[in-house]
Amino acid sequence: MTKVGKKISQLRKEKNITQMALADLLGVSFQAISNWERGQTMPDISKLPEIARIFHTSIDDILGNTKGTKLVKDLVEGETLADSKSIDKVEFINAAPILTMEQADMVYQKVVGELTEEDLSIIVPYINQESIDALAKREFGLRGMKGLASIAPYISQEVIDESARKELSSNGMKGLTPLAPFISQNVVDECARKEFQSKGLEALSSMAPFISDQELNLCAKEGYERDGLHSILSIAPFIQKDLLNKLALDAISKKGMKEIIPIMPYLDQNVLNDNILK
Repeated sequence: MTKVGKKISQLRKEKNITQMALADLLGVSFQAISNWERGQTMPDISKLPEIARIFHTSIDDILGNTKGTKLVKDLVEGETLADSKSIDKVEFINAAPILTMEQADMVYQKVVGELTEEDLSIIVPYINQESIDALAKREFGLRGMKGLASIAPYISQEVIDESARKELSSNGMKGLTPLAPFISQNVVDECARKEFQSKGLEALSSMAPFISDQELNLCAKEGYERDGLHSILSIAPFIQKDLLNKLALDAISKKGMKEIIPIMPYLDQNVLNDNILK
């Protein structure tokens, strides 16, 4: 985008045309021209023949003959891309910013070569939701939740939640951390409940910041009743202070001050002071 922007700026200045005048000729805003020249966006593919005509140059010259230029030219000229034709991933990555979503999706289906996480993060803004979700399912099958991290903002909620449930079955709660901010709250809580029931409170520690207060408090109460105060130590920083104080006071009444020593740093000072004085 930077190279194309510089080229458009160079051609415009050589012709002594202002950004406003070029915008009028192309039927776009002068802000669009400014964004192109600063390398922030790219001209729509449909504008390339017009730009080439205005400056008496070629699309090759505007795009700089980079890998992907021929692909763009084929699409500009109405080439449908034969079924037998495969596209190198670098061609697609270079061309994607100026393709329509329909064109990008068509080209993406023909891309050959292994796509890295960086490649995926570049590609997904340009393809449709169905293709993104299909890609996410494939990546999850190959690499688990880690394979989705670079494209998570673009994956549908349904696919993310489905992947989270599968990951829980395979690798437990800790396997959800790469996508924790993107998993819906009800699924996080659902997974937390299952993990707690099978492995106890300690298994929740890696995802504790993302579990709702309501669910975490319920698990903490049940864990305390089942295994004692020591069992909540791993999630103590994330439990609501009122509940933590209440459980501590209950533990003191049953087993004495020594029982709360592990979680003292997380208790209200007045709870400690009142019981020390006693």
